Amino acid sequence: MNKIIMSMALAALAVVGAEAQNYTEYGISDISVTRPNEQTLKVTMSVNPRQCHMSYRKTATITPVIRANKGNDEVRLPSITMAGKNAYYYLLRDQEMPNLFKAGRDEATGYSSQVAFQPWMIHSQLVMEVENGCCGNETTATVPMANLDYAKPTFDATNAYEYVQPQAVGSKLFNESGSAFVNFVIGKSAIEPNFKNNAMELQKILTTINAVRDNKDAKVKKIELKGYASPDGPYATNVRLAESRTVALKDYVRAQYAFPENLYVTSTGPIDWDGLIKTVSESSLSDKDEIVEFLKSGYPVEKRNDQLRKLFPSSYRYLLENVYPPMRRTDYVVDYEVRKYTDVNEIREVMKTHPQNLSLNEFFLLSQSYDPGTAKYNEVFDVAVKYYPKDPVANINAAISAMNRGDLKAAEKYLRNAGNSSDANYARGLLAAQKGNYPEAISYLKGCNNPKAAGILKQIDKIQNYKGAVEWIK
Repeated sequence: MNKIIMSMALAALAVVGAEAQNYTEYGISDISVTRPNEQTLKVTMSVNPRQCHMSYRKTATITPVIRANKGNDEVRLPSITMAGKNAYYYLLRDQEMPNLFKAGRDEATGYSSQVAFQPWMIHSQLVMEVENGCCGNETTATVPMANLDYAKPTFDATNAYEYVQPQAVGSKLFNESGSAFVNFVIGKSAIEPNFKNNAMELQKILTTINAVRDNKDAKVKKIELKGYASPDGPYATNVRLAESRTVALKDYVRAQYAFPENLYVTSTGPIDWDGLIKTVSESSLSDKDEIVEFLKSGYPVEKRNDQLRKLFPSSYRYLLENVYPPMRRTDYVVDYEVRKYTDVNEIREVMKTHPQNLSLNEFFLLSQSYDPGTAKYNEVFDVAVKYYPKDPVANINAAISAMNRGDLKAAEKYLRNAGNSSDANYARGLLAAQKGNYPEAISYLKGCNNPKAAGILKQIDKIQNYKGAVEWIK
């Protein structure tokens, strides 16, 4: 490499930002590569011929070239030619040459050239081809100037996952519930365990109570029975039968256990009109809208069934045979209290055997005993939301856990039940960012008081306004 080319190579050292050091040998300085918009790549520099000193016969032609890192694609930008006194006049006379400068004489000027941005330029290089000529001898060198990287950065959620610690509860109160369809002889209230499918229906109630009774850490607090009748028949008779049959069922259940009588609470509907409205509205009856409108009209309950039969005789037969029988039921709720757990090892064992005994805060304490993002760590939040499917905090944490393992569909499902707290909106913003929906992410994150929201917004701003990285080669 001759002295001139060596000088040029050395001039590329100690670069700051998107601008290279000066090529003082050629009067070139302040070289810059920018991307003003998505469609354009621009190269600029300052050219000061007065700083270029060369013999009167010598020329130096410098050509900026954008060259693909892989493949043969390249774009050559307009050249700059510095020429000594004799060479300058020779070139000026014999050919038209833009960007021709007389070394040591011409005034300083600016160079600017832009080209259409092409996909291969995402990973490319700016190089300078330098062709030196003197007395019929020519030397050519290619000097790498800068690595160009225009691949947009992707969102990194590594440090953005934020779980919510549930509040510790004063008492751990739970309940188990269901419905039993106990059959009675017409007009009677006595429990007949072997009548029709009564054995199975009665066992449903007992099985629920047994599950709580056999839980060594649980204590039954209340057993509530609420009886309903169907609308057919005299209304007063339905009221009386609903009350007496509910009491009879209470006495039957009470006889199976040693619980005190004050644990039992009974009540009656006696007719579940709201349930009837829901069933009709979801049916395929042709006049279901008219029936629903009538049931919501406030027609006196004592005469409502008779009027329903008169107004809709055809559909009434369907209701009598298919809808009314399941309305004769008893809803039951078993309220119970579970002792608290403070030892993580005990909580771990309880989760294996009786996860329904754990509060959300106890689930969270257990999660902290595992490394974040591990299978066991994520499992805790998945189990917690299974037992607290409507709790906002349980759903937020399950959503964060799902995002952590890359299951964005599950996260979206959980966030439907996460409420509208700042924590919930932070999780929604994080999910939107991971999906690449940055406008939606910004709308959720701007109002969050979570300190990590600012970091996500900065990432998004960097992604949306990314113009490319220029790494100058030393």
